[in-house]
Amino acid sequence: MRGVLLRAVVTAVTAGAVVALAGCGEPAEPAGGTGGTGGAGTASSTSARSISPSGKPDVTTVTATVTHGKVKIAQSRVKVRRGATVRITVTADAADEFHLHGYDRTVTLAPGRPGTLELVADKPGVFEAELHHSGARVFELQVS
Repeated sequence: MRGVLLRAVVTAVTAGAVVALAGCGEPAEPAGGTGGTGGAGTASSTSARSISPSGKPDVTTVTATVTHGKVKIAQSRVKVRRGATVRITVTADAADEFHLHGYDRTVTLAPGRPGTLELVADKPGVFEAELHHSGARVFELQVS
C-alpha cells in the first residue's frame, strides 16, 4: 500500500512539472541557433553566473519603447552569454503586458511608465519577447 501511494505522489509531481514546463516559452530555435535579445525580470538560477574580466557579473541592458504599436529598440536580436544577467526595460504608450518566452517572465506595463525585468540567462536558445495585448514583437533574446 505504501509503495502504491509513493508511486502516485511521484507521478503527480512529475505530471505537474511537465505541465508547468509545457506552456508558452519554447525556444524559437534549438540551442545553438542564431539571434537573440535580452528581456527584463527577476529570476533566480542555480547555474553559474557569467563574470566579466573585471570580476563583476556580466549584465546586458536592453531598452525598448513602444509607441502606437511600433517598437523602437537598438537591436531586434540581443545576444548574451549563458549565465549573463539581462535587464530589460520597456516603456509603452498604452497599457500592456511584456512577456519573455522560454523564461515565462512578464511585466505589466502602465502607459508612459517603464517596466523592468531582470533575469539570469541560464537557458540556451532563442526566445521571443512580445507585448501580449497588442501582439507587438519587441525583440529576440539569443543565449549561447
